Amino acid sequence: MSQIDLVAIISPKEGKAERVAELLNEISAYVKANEPGTLKYEIHQETNQKSGAVEIIMMESYKDKAAIVAHGASEQFKAFGKKVKDEDLIAKPMQLKFLKNVGGFSSRL
Repeated sequence: MSQIDLVAIISPKEGKAERVAELLNEISAYVKANEPGTLKYEIHQETNQKSGAVEIIMMESYKDKAAIVAHGASEQFKAFGKKVKDEDLIAKPMQLKFLKNVGGFSSRL
């Protein structure tokens, strides 16, 4: 099975972006240490220049479908979902965009 690439867009409520990023960095440390099928797990932040609204953009790559299923089923991922709900951190549902590479390159490194 081929690699799965996706972008997850998270919209924190006003003033909550730092807390969401903190929780995501906790998950990231776990993923790096425990999920070898997760090939990339990058956390980025974008601030709208007009409105000031913040979005957190996750760029993720998984070895295969089993790896993404394992990630979503992990206790750490479930705990993240519970925390963002309990702490009322998210303004709207997370958007997931599954990507298909049609060209270009990712790095000169």
